[in-house]
Amino acid sequence: MARIYNDSVTAALSSDISTDREVEEPIAVQTEVDSDTAAFEQACKIIPNGVQTESKRPDRHVEGVYPKYIEKGKGAYVWDYSGHSYIDYPCALGAILVGYSNTAVNKAVHSTIEKGNLFSLPNKSESVLSEKLCELIPSCEMVRLLKTGSEAVSAAIRIARAVTGNEGVVFCGYNGWHDAYAVTTSKKKGIPKGMRRYSGQFKYNNRDDLTDFFSLGKHVEFPIAAVVMEPYVFEEPKEGYLEAVKDLAHSNNALLVFDEVVTAFRTKEYSAQKYFGVIPDLTCLGKAMGNGYPISAVGGKAEYMKQLTGDCFVSSTYGGDLIGISAAIATLKVMEESNGLKRIWKSGQRLKDDFNALSAEHGLRAHVQCIGLPSRTKFMFKNEAQAGLFWQECLRMGVLFGYAQFTTLSHGKDEMDITYEAMAVAMKKVAEHFDEPERALDGKVPSATFRLVR
Repeated sequence: MARIYNDSVTAALSSDISTDREVEEPIAVQTEVDSDTAAFEQACKIIPNGVQTESKRPDRHVEGVYPKYIEKGKGAYVWDYSGHSYIDYPCALGAILVGYSNTAVNKAVHSTIEKGNLFSLPNKSESVLSEKLCELIPSCEMVRLLKTGSEAVSAAIRIARAVTGNEGVVFCGYNGWHDAYAVTTSKKKGIPKGMRRYSGQFKYNNRDDLTDFFSLGKHVEFPIAAVVMEPYVFEEPKEGYLEAVKDLAHSNNALLVFDEVVTAFRTKEYSAQKYFGVIPDLTCLGKAMGNGYPISAVGGKAEYMKQLTGDCFVSSTYGGDLIGISAAIATLKVMEESNGLKRIWKSGQRLKDDFNALSAEHGLRAHVQCIGLPSRTKFMFKNEAQAGLFWQECLRMGVLFGYAQFTTLSHGKDEMDITYEAMAVAMKKVAEHFDEPERALDGKVPSATFRLVR
């Protein structure tokens, strides 16, 4: 694979542009590409699809061009097993907030490991993190710590059902792999068919579509307990939309649940609910909160969360795991001390502006553009082959893209400059092969996960 910017990458790694610059030299070649392919083929024999997360499957990228594996990461960079480094923008599907292997976060985790991470009684760190979440997230007066986003959403649904006495749930956005949500998607095999009577999906920014769900029998056969939604994905809410959703939920004895597993801690004000000024009844948190360490939470008004003190059962042995808790405390401290939200927003805005300027320069803006708030963006092309060609050419120049882009504290000016140069070359290539991008692809056309194509 041709590489052009190795010298620039080395310079960027040594510059003081982030909160964490203790970067090791790229590793020596350990595994050849052919060996990686063989290793992945063997992995598929013992791991379904060879991955733990569907979005990491090779066919989600340019298979045959992208590395099969990532060996390590530091700051804004990741390395494959052949020692090639890449500026990374998927950021572990949005889980990395301050940069890979951040020193401050690592120190907190190492300290926890030395003392022990799980005990027979609670630890005071659980309260420290819970208090911080209640301070940052307006809807949170009490929280329950968990491990994954799907757990948090499942818990929120159970709480809402306990509060309202209703059983139906409607969703908007991506809300995990649990039965209540997954039964509304194409990935529903293995879920009792009767579950479909309880769940539905409504369209974003469409008030009438949600209203229809409160007409029993039309979509969902049981009164709605919870309206569960990502407050935004790539499209911003229309004026008054989120307020209307909240009013509609409350007027029908349902709770509003914001799934902020992706949006929290990246959006200005630390949450979409504070940024847009609409406070839900319950909130689901996760991903970036732990900078890659597993942790999530469900939180909300005390009157609702107190259902967990009675017969509404949400209990997890690893909810009190102190590795994720200490990582989250350290991550949020780094963000606050480094003015992290402003920096992440700035780099995300530059990525969006640079992409759109290059698209316009080549006369492609009608079909090729970057959409979304700076905290989470997406490159829109006319088809998947064009997207794959763009990704392929950027990868060759040391920049790794995926279906959604994020930035971290470690994406500083040098990284953004390198990224611009890579995108400029890649956009030119897309323009040259706009009508037949497959002819310039050296690998297979990528395919989106169901959450983006349904």
